[in-house]
Amino acid sequence: MGVLISLAIALKLPLLSVPNVEFFSFIVFSSGYLLGMIEGMIVGVVSISIYTTIVTPYGLPPFPIAIAQIFSMALIGFAGGLVSKFDFWTLKSGSSFPSLLSFLVFGISGLILTIVYDLFTNLAVAFVTGQFLPVMIAAIPFSLIHILSNIIIYVVLTPLLLRMSEIQFGRIQS
Repeated sequence: MGVLISLAIALKLPLLSVPNVEFFSFIVFSSGYLLGMIEGMIVGVVSISIYTTIVTPYGLPPFPIAIAQIFSMALIGFAGGLVSKFDFWTLKSGSSFPSLLSFLVFGISGLILTIVYDLFTNLAVAFVTGQFLPVMIAAIPFSLIHILSNIIIYVVLTPLLLRMSEIQFGRIQS
């Protein structure tokens, strides 16, 4: 868990100048997939807590935004563990490439989880500022970038995650 927490934080830093493109949520999702639902939640909570309180160059977020981030990352870690329970898309014996279903499932996971994260955090920003409609409208282009980039990240890294899962758990099926 410590390695995945460190990896999530370390991969967040090089992309700070690129708005809403990040590997953080994929690493948290992967932690749930590889370690289990509870462990994924712990990685999500600890990694985002360390990042937002110690590492981020932007300073501490207001409490409602921090809670939205923590809850969302816990949910992402949990979802990774949940997805791993449906083992029918892992690599088949003799195959070195995941099925189309694998890419679809991970892409949809990236889509849904990013929408949930953006919705919770943008609602928290709207609550803090007292400006619901302006905040939600202003967030649309940033959310679209975040959603699209996470779909791409989740899909492109699907083979890597499944391969790590095979190595860790011997999940190659006949």
